Amino acid sequence: MERLTLLLVLLSFILNINARAFQPSFLDASNSDEEITYQVIANKPLNIISSDEDAQHEYKLGQVGGVAGCVKNPNRLIVFHRASREWTQESFPDGRNFDTKKFGAIPENTILTINTRTGQIVNQWGNNTFYMPHGLSIDTEGNLWVTDVAMHQVFKYSKGELVLTIGEAFVPGSDSKHFCKPTDVAVSNDGSNIYVADGYCNSRIVKLDSKGKFVKEYTMPDEEKQLAIPHSIILIETLGLVCVADRENGRIVCFDDGENNEGNVKAIIDHPLMKTVYAITYDANKHRLYAVSGKSGKNRAVGFTFDAHPESFGDLIATWEPNEKFGEPHDIALSVSGHALFVGEIRPNRIDVFDVLN
Repeated sequence: MERLTLLLVLLSFILNINARAFQPSFLDASNSDEEITYQVIANKPLNIISSDEDAQHEYKLGQVGGVAGCVKNPNRLIVFHRASREWTQESFPDGRNFDTKKFGAIPENTILTINTRTGQIVNQWGNNTFYMPHGLSIDTEGNLWVTDVAMHQVFKYSKGELVLTIGEAFVPGSDSKHFCKPTDVAVSNDGSNIYVADGYCNSRIVKLDSKGKFVKEYTMPDEEKQLAIPHSIILIETLGLVCVADRENGRIVCFDDGENNEGNVKAIIDHPLMKTVYAITYDANKHRLYAVSGKSGKNRAVGFTFDAHPESFGDLIATWEPNEKFGEPHDIALSVSGHALFVGEIRPNRIDVFDVLN
């Protein structure tokens, strides 16, 4: 028994040392020189335009599940929205299972490609396919990865064609072959690993190989506060980190995904203004981590810029928001050039635009 106690104490000590390796310490944004170097300036919300045979007209966007910058064109934004579908209390009567008897597939197109300079929709598809769109990401090869929380599935599309489905349709679960309302996907640069934030009714990150086969799952240690709706996920491969927006706990949790693949918690970023955190994205060139929070009590929704250098990981650089203030921000994306940030909202249904000035 004494040996077991000693072993547990030693293990706890090792975990704490690992966590401190990137333990963030916050800076006052007003005292940070970096805020001057990379300012995030609010622009006008994106005015989306659709064309038909006769004329152009303003496009009515649905609740925005996900946004992602096109990897090959800095002036293209991909949007995954719910069109005429709204997430209400009737959508999931028991909290887990979608009411397929009452709601069918969304009849309208749900995936849009938008010219961010003009607002023009240059391509759209995804009608009669999805039930409750949520996460959207694009890998280095330009493949689209989306999650549908109603279907409890992850989908990979290449040039508009479905090439991989992970999970069982409309069957929630917490084993190696099921998800429960998965929220987002991140893919390694070489495409060998897939990471799924899972989700609204699970508290884990699921790691899969390129074929969608289960590798492992990352969770918080038993003695720590568990993930409460892991809502958005990114990889910082140069640091061997997989980071998740722990929505309801109002923090960003980064797990060790390096060569040893231990899965320990390497860093936790939190801030008094970040009562909830909905989405995160990463700029590998500037070593910046961007996040957006939601409203909570008296706290309004705000955008955050954090330092992602190893020696100052998690230091606050700046906070920012649109001129009209955020409503309910849901996802965030960075253009491939790093010069623009986009925040998709669900109330009001819009795309906020921010210029990142060098």
